[in-house]
Amino acid sequence: MRVEEIGHDRVRVTGGRGAPKTGFLKTSVGYVDSFIGEGQISYAGAGAVARGKLALDIVRERLALTGVATSETRFDLIGVNALHGRAANEVEPYEVRIRVVGRTDSLAEAARIGNEVETLYTNGPAGGGGAWKSAREIVAVASAFVPESAAQLRLSLFEA
Repeated sequence: MRVEEIGHDRVRVTGGRGAPKTGFLKTSVGYVDSFIGEGQISYAGAGAVARGKLALDIVRERLALTGVATSETRFDLIGVNALHGRAANEVEPYEVRIRVVGRTDSLAEAARIGNEVETLYTNGPAGGGGAWKSAREIVAVASAFVPESAAQLRLSLFEA
């Protein structure tokens, strides 16, 4: 295909080719794929990493004991291993933030993940602060081909 400028705000397009219609139309469909539950809390001062690791162990065990059904989970120490796994720098950070996130089949199950992290205020290592939690749906998009004969052309006008 070739595009040639032939004047101010004017172009000529040549060399384009087409193909016969396939009889199908491509469509994209959005659907609720799953739910994500997340919780975070920070630890600072001497032993922050050890307390963060203990907090992650506590939440991991609490999720198992209470039967939270997840298809995927992550347990991260932000500032230590959240991006690249084990940190290349072996210097002990003065502060860490733990993050626990899991994929579930319901919003109620997703909320339980953040709730378990929040309980670390009173049932976890000393000095936790700044807890945060969320539960939200994940909308995915799938593309599919639909027979052109199944599509109906319709136009609707709405006035504001």
